[in-house]
Amino acid sequence: MNPNKSISANSKGIIINFGDVNKHKFVYYNNNNDVVKKIQLYGTTKYQKIEDTEFNKIQKRLYTEAVYGLKAIPNEVLMVMHTKVIRNIQNIHTRAKNVINNYKQEISNNNIDTFLSKLFPKSPIIKQMLNVKGVDPMIKVPMSLKDLKISKHMLAQKLVEFKVLPENFFNLL
Repeated sequence: MNPNKSISANSKGIIINFGDVNKHKFVYYNNNNDVVKKIQLYGTTKYQKIEDTEFNKIQKRLYTEAVYGLKAIPNEVLMVMHTKVIRNIQNIHTRAKNVINNYKQEISNNNIDTFLSKLFPKSPIIKQMLNVKGVDPMIKVPMSLKDLKISKHMLAQKLVEFKVLPENFFNLL
């Protein structure tokens, strides 16, 4: 990936500027241009990463109810749902939110520890800080799961570990 490359578009085509070598390339919009058509329709594998974790219907339902709570359920279904089921989903979602926040703190703390240990390898203060472990439930991590590189599969494993999702979650059909 070239950090000096910029891409723009106008009404006639796409312009690619290579700032480091002071060159540019212009690709016209037209029906005969297969390169642009392929990129527009299919993207490029270099820039699009598709997560391979696919859950079946039962796994998707359990996962989305745990992670998103009642927001994952359409209003029409929610209106006819029994109050015990609604309360159960709310309880599972609350537990899942706590597990997710703790997991995000754990990942963030590990990233910070790694950064500080590389930046200050000989500092005794940093070494003492690295020995302090744990999470604080009062601190809410604003970073997204994607920012922390936590996949659906990794999160599902953590939710199974803390018994928010059933132990046989990955074997459900």
